[in-house]
Amino acid sequence: MTATYDIFQQVFALSQISNNLIRMEGKKEYLQLQMNSYVQHYLNYDSTPTPDITALLGEWSVVWGPVVFQAPTSNVSDNAMLVARSTATLPDGSTKDVCVVAIAGTAAMSNFDWNCEDGIGGKTGAAIEQVVSWTDFLATPSETVVSQPIAGQPYISLGTATGLYTLLVEMTDQNKTLADYLGTVSADILVVTGHSLGGALSAALGLYLAQNKVAPQIPITYVYATAGASPGNDVFAQIFTKTLPPQIGPSPSKSWNVDIWNTRDVVPQAWSIAPADPSIRTICNVNGIYNNDSTTPAPTQITTLSSNMYNWSKNSGVTYTPIEGSRFTAPFTYVIKDDDFSLPINVPPKQLSGFAAQALYQHSTAYSLEIFGEAPRLPAYSADPVQGVTKESICELYSYFKNLLGMTAPCDAQE
Repeated sequence: MTATYDIFQQVFALSQISNNLIRMEGKKEYLQLQMNSYVQHYLNYDSTPTPDITALLGEWSVVWGPVVFQAPTSNVSDNAMLVARSTATLPDGSTKDVCVVAIAGTAAMSNFDWNCEDGIGGKTGAAIEQVVSWTDFLATPSETVVSQPIAGQPYISLGTATGLYTLLVEMTDQNKTLADYLGTVSADILVVTGHSLGGALSAALGLYLAQNKVAPQIPITYVYATAGASPGNDVFAQIFTKTLPPQIGPSPSKSWNVDIWNTRDVVPQAWSIAPADPSIRTICNVNGIYNNDSTTPAPTQITTLSSNMYNWSKNSGVTYTPIEGSRFTAPFTYVIKDDDFSLPINVPPKQLSGFAAQALYQHSTAYSLEIFGEAPRLPAYSADPVQGVTKESICELYSYFKNLLGMTAPCDAQE
């Protein structure tokens, strides 16, 4: 049976499935049960999905994971990852045995993610100002920072190294790391995918697996990264392109080995500090990304954050450079909804709540609309969270980001 979704849509759907815990709280064991319950609704994992799901997505089986990582003192899923496998149809009509590594993005209220991996939480910027030698990391994954970067050498941010170390070392399924598992697998194609933080980590992990020949019985490695920040410097980006040459398709989202990005999405603008230009990714685009100007300036918290981000990047001593990208421009939204919550949004936004709401839409829903287009969406998973797990409300998220980024507008503010 041929799936309704093409291979790119299937891979993005798997990326979304890996993200099902991003607004959930609970102890690790309960979050793991929640992840398992969600995954088996869509993939072959202890049970078989319903025909309406397989008609869209195809028949994918979980072969490693899903694995949830929770940092000390955390009450959320700070990282999550799974490997799924299927016989899938490629754009040329051929069918191939495909393994997909799907990496979750930032958990909405994860201090570990925001501070230690993304690098925008707090005021120190250590996860960006400090860098790790990519050459050394390839030899032995670690979070060892360098005191003085050397020109012409590849580096990744400490945040990238922390996330990658977690994926490669801290997360195991039945005592097997991801590398242990992939070293035993024979397939045609390996795809590494993720969105947001998962987008940056999927680029770095894909390159790590390819350069180290971790999966010797899988001849082709692709990366399907969406909305990722720059994992490393210019030399790292050059090595990525040389090792995993971009394959640009007929539309932005039907491409391999690039970062698929929305020009109105704030996240992929990090961490380059090139001059503002909407056709490229740079922190200098952030203040005006939603048409704010001298008449209606961006909220003070945003200009302060973008200034901090610029300085952290500059202070790193390396030239942060995104991997090659494939861009699209989503339309603005003028209202954001969540369950029974609705917030009108001005463009340009006058307050931080409106800026944040637009940013959330451009970073999430806009990608689904671009990638899935007119195709039906997967049926929603409507079951209540398992015992011991709760879903974070919009008001809780506003309160959290008020502390993280200085948000002052109440959750019911009109924009």
